[in-house]
Amino acid sequence: MSQKSTDRKILGKGVKKLAISVLFLFAGPILIYIGAGSEHPIIYLMPGIAFAIVAVLFIFQGINLILDSMFKSNKTR
Repeated sequence: MSQKSTDRKILGKGVKKLAISVLFLFAGPILIYIGAGSEHPIIYLMPGIAFAIVAVLFIFQGINLILDSMFKSNKTR
């Protein structure tokens, strides 16, 4: 029985997604915080909420890609 190996190309894509999500993880709450104390909060709150949602999506996609690179066989790729 042969041992499955990790697909490094897909693993790299997953790590890139997680690295990009870190930027959104910081930008979203910062914009929400600035908008909470602002005179015109909608200018900061809407992008802040959108960044937070995008961060969660990128995290999900990144983890999913990393798991696919480790556990899926070549037949299912």
